[in-house]
Amino acid sequence: MYVYAEYILIENIVINFIILQVTKMIVKAKSNKYRLLISAFIGSLYILIAFFPLSGFMGRFVIKFLVSALMILIAFNPEKFNTFLKQISAFYLVSFAFAGTIIGIYYLLNNNNLFAKISFTNGKELLRYLITGIGLAIILIHYIFKYHKSRIQKEKFITNITITLNDKKANLTALVDTGNSLKEPISQEPVIIAEYNALREILPKSLKEIYMEKDHLDLNKIVKVMEETEDDMKLRIIPFKSIGNENGILIGFKPDSITIYLENETKRLKKGITVAIYNKKLAQDEEYNGLLHPEILG
Repeated sequence: MYVYAEYILIENIVINFIILQVTKMIVKAKSNKYRLLISAFIGSLYILIAFFPLSGFMGRFVIKFLVSALMILIAFNPEKFNTFLKQISAFYLVSFAFAGTIIGIYYLLNNNNLFAKISFTNGKELLRYLITGIGLAIILIHYIFKYHKSRIQKEKFITNITITLNDKKANLTALVDTGNSLKEPISQEPVIIAEYNALREILPKSLKEIYMEKDHLDLNKIVKVMEETEDDMKLRIIPFKSIGNENGILIGFKPDSITIYLENETKRLKKGITVAIYNKKLAQDEEYNGLLHPEILG
């Protein structure tokens, strides 16, 4: 059986180019087709070395990794080491997905057992498996990342909410934040964190005076306000920890109701929720002014 080097070279250039192109899409790297082609060509030259005598050392892991690293450097020219690690990890992920899919198709369509050696009768059969396997792998990778992206969007998305207190309403734009695990310490109710400026119109005057001072919350003043507003609203002291603030406190209150405007439904809750007042910006770009606890959405 004769093996034509130019055919092997062309096949590997095409396969490497597809792998690099999919890798580029996954990591959203900036590159062009010429860089990808040069990188694919370098990777293909490594395959041809296997036909030369005394080339056994080229099969070592270190050599293979260096060739892969060179391909990534040529294709994407990463500026940071972390970026390089992400790119080469995605490169191997795509390569393993392609190889695994081809092997899976081979064993599904043949009567060989799992430990049998993979062999192809001719180049056309090999090419047919390569095309089928790579095509199926691209489809699988596409839907896996699409599903993963949709899960992220469901876990973190922005919605509108209305907080009602003593017949007054405050409208907020809230981020459903899976990192928000804050709960009221006594009742263990989930806490919605809202900016003071968004709640100002529904808060009593005595409570607003505390936030107008722009200083750290004074416990003595808070206790006094709690006594004064006991008939109008139920205030709570909520301890919290954050980066740079190990012993912070927030003033919380029990709203009359909260309405959450979801994409497919409107959810209204009257019990089991506490709203905490935050006297700073939650988002620098002001995209949202509240953090919605994920448990509130069930």
